[in-house]
Amino acid sequence: MIILSKRKKFFLVFIFIVLDIFLLIGFLVIRDKTLENTLRNEINSLKELDITKDRYNTEIKTRGNYAIVEKTIKTYLDDYAVNLQSVLSILNDKELTELLLSKNYTDDLEFKEEFLFIEETREKFNKKINELIEECDKENIKNYIRKKMVDPYYIALYEELMLDENVSREIIESRELLSKTKDRVNLILDTSEEVFSFLKKHKEEWVVEDGEVKFKTQALLNEYNAYLEKVK
Repeated sequence: MIILSKRKKFFLVFIFIVLDIFLLIGFLVIRDKTLENTLRNEINSLKELDITKDRYNTEIKTRGNYAIVEKTIKTYLDDYAVNLQSVLSILNDKELTELLLSKNYTDDLEFKEEFLFIEETREKFNKKINELIEECDKENIKNYIRKKMVDPYYIALYEELMLDENVSREIIESRELLSKTKDRVNLILDTSEEVFSFLKKHKEEWVVEDGEVKFKTQALLNEYNAYLEKVK
């Protein structure tokens, strides 16, 4: 029987402990690397989606802090996509697109409902679209993770992935689309307001016949048509 001295026993125990530590470190390194690769692949797959049509609330594929980063990116993109699509849909809103059709002119020549609709729509629309335009700012995108994470490594990883050209390009480029949409919708609202003010002012000088607005003078008809021309 081999009897080990206390020194040798201590040395063997020390070796086993060191090996266990290295194995644990190796396992953690491999696990983290695997999770990071999964995260990168998952975020990279989002570039195939269209932010004006699709949703980003897909299944979370990672765990731990990587899952927080993944969820934060997907939540930001999904919230932005939902709000963007909602704002863009107003251009197809029937109540707005048909606002100036003569068939919708009521017996109320004060146009109280129309003026109220224009005022409420303008306020809600501009508030939402201004918030979206502000969200396009890179600093706002970068700061979004700080509400959920303080570890600088994962914050840096979030910024790298979120500001990657393939991921953030649609957000950055959508600023121009939002700006054009804002101009178009406000032109429609402002012009509609001008039309109803014009019709209210000259309420004794026009009628709707056979689906057309007819004025007593050519000058008034020309002025009315000039307003409509602005929103064609």
